[in-house]
Amino acid sequence: MDNNTSEDLQQKLQRGLELAFQRLLEFKKQKKSPLIIMKDNKIIEVSAEEFIKNRSAYHKPKPAV
Repeated sequence: MDNNTSEDLQQKLQRGLELAFQRLLEFKKQKKSPLIIMKDNKIIEVSAEEFIKNRSAYHKPKPAV
C-alpha cells in the first residue's frame, strides 16, 4: 500500500469512527440511556445530554501517533 492510499484509509476510518460515535450519542440520548465512560481512571455513568454539553470535560483527544 502506498503512502497516499494509507493516509486515505486512515482518514476514512477516522470519519467512520466519528460518525459511529455521533450515532451512539444520538441513540443513547433518544433512549435516555447513560453512557459508561472512564474519567480520571474511574468508570462513571453520564447521561448523553450531559456528555454532549460538556464534551471537552469528558473527551480529551489523544495526540496523533
